[in-house]
Amino acid sequence: MKPAKRRTRLYTAAAVILVLGLACSALIAVSASDVALDAPLGNPLEESKSYRRSLEMYGGRANLLAAQFMEWFAGLWHGKALGITLGWITLTAALIVALIAYHLPDDSE
Repeated sequence: MKPAKRRTRLYTAAAVILVLGLACSALIAVSASDVALDAPLGNPLEESKSYRRSLEMYGGRANLLAAQFMEWFAGLWHGKALGITLGWITLTAALIVALIAYHLPDDSE
């Protein structure tokens, strides 16, 4: 297959990824709610000062930071945040495919 055809196909694939991914992420962001269904008031144990102090006492500052990071990361996959996360993943994937197409060698080489 000629590089020009590959480049065109990759640019088309990047455009399809971008359109479909952003449409899905917008649909998710519009239709999702921010309230977690399993714990509408949050988890009081994980929000208490004594729990955070115990985490830091037994595992150090790194353990506390790791627990906060895991809590933040888990929050990316629920509700409106899922739509935003999917949008960023879509933009990244489309950009990578477009950059691969851009860096393909020309026919003259």
